[in-house]
Amino acid sequence: MLETTDSLLPSAHGTIELQVICVGADQDSLDELDLLLTTLGAQPIARVALVSKKIHPATYIGQGKMDQIKQILDSSEAQAVIFDFELSPNQLRNLEKYLDKPILDRPGVIIEIFSRHARTKESKTQVALARLQYLLPRLTHFWNHFERQRGGGTGSRGMGEKQIEVDRRLVKNRMTVLRRRLACVERERKVQRAGRKEVLKVALVGYTNAGKSTLLNALTQSDVRAENKLFATLDASVRMLDPTSHPPIVAIDTVGFISQLPHSLVASFKSTLEELKEADLLVHLVDASHPKAKEQLELTEKVLKELEVYDKPRMTVLNKVDQIQEGISRNRLKLLSPGSLFLSALSSEDVLRLREVIFDHFKKRFEVLEVLIPYGESKLEAQLHAHGAIEVNRYLEKGTFYRVRMDKNWAKKLGLEKYLL
Repeated sequence: MLETTDSLLPSAHGTIELQVICVGADQDSLDELDLLLTTLGAQPIARVALVSKKIHPATYIGQGKMDQIKQILDSSEAQAVIFDFELSPNQLRNLEKYLDKPILDRPGVIIEIFSRHARTKESKTQVALARLQYLLPRLTHFWNHFERQRGGGTGSRGMGEKQIEVDRRLVKNRMTVLRRRLACVERERKVQRAGRKEVLKVALVGYTNAGKSTLLNALTQSDVRAENKLFATLDASVRMLDPTSHPPIVAIDTVGFISQLPHSLVASFKSTLEELKEADLLVHLVDASHPKAKEQLELTEKVLKELEVYDKPRMTVLNKVDQIQEGISRNRLKLLSPGSLFLSALSSEDVLRLREVIFDHFKKRFEVLEVLIPYGESKLEAQLHAHGAIEVNRYLEKGTFYRVRMDKNWAKKLGLEKYLL
């Protein structure tokens, strides 16, 4: 029977590291695929570059490229072939039949990373659902794939067909359970967000491995897990940025983006990405040292548009500038995103400068109000102290006079208009 927790990658033999062949058309994208596979503990040992843009419906690639891959497999210890694009179920099956080795596409690699990096109950549920959505149309391929990993062979065709139908029903039932569980998670998230309605929220967004978790730690003096790996963290982390401001400001680290991110993952992480819609400011972090920084910036902006948060207040921050030499290289960065802030998340001075920019952003929304609050409105007075900076207060005959500096949106939310002088 198919176990849905089985690895999509084949198991390495003994102490030998899993060796794979990568197939793709774009060298930079293949470099990124290498990093993805390294994150999984696999070793890319060869590349097959695709020149022709013609797609063969049955196998995606032509006979010549399949023969080339077959020759590399025969002359090496490679145990799998990884394609740097999405393959249809039929293409997966046909390629594996011809090459006689496990086949995996880029979305499958990303889902496998998410599966291994999920830590919390929420992210595990989200990834499990995305994984099953990916597996369901490819069940025939992966059923044989997992049987081969276990060393059990493919079994008889008749029994295999029956078992696949059983597994298909089990997968669908499991997906139903996970969707219900995620619905509960989404309700819990809404409660948590409701509890943060009285704070200002800064969401860190960007391509995976841009340094969001490192920056969050530096901004908030916290210890969120941060590693130089793709998708080291999957959960939205919320930390207090400035508890003394009125209202308080929190920073939120969100899951990173990547090219060809499987749609099932975006859908499954909907509740996590809802944090972006609730944010008052987006800080778009870009790895300025990456050779494809422009493409990563544009891809993130595309995702923000798809999530309908592109028009939110946003600032772009070019991170890791400490890895770029002064002079022409740094000057070129100014063309990447004019008006962006340059920094290194490892520099305390740079981080302090970013904090001040964030605070200044919110201060611009503040205005000085003079209000007279009746003595019976003690709850409103408490909210004034919680969400505004009191500059003057005097006790008068009809109530308390306040001169308060406050975010204009909060003033409207509290209904201060009728008490204005």
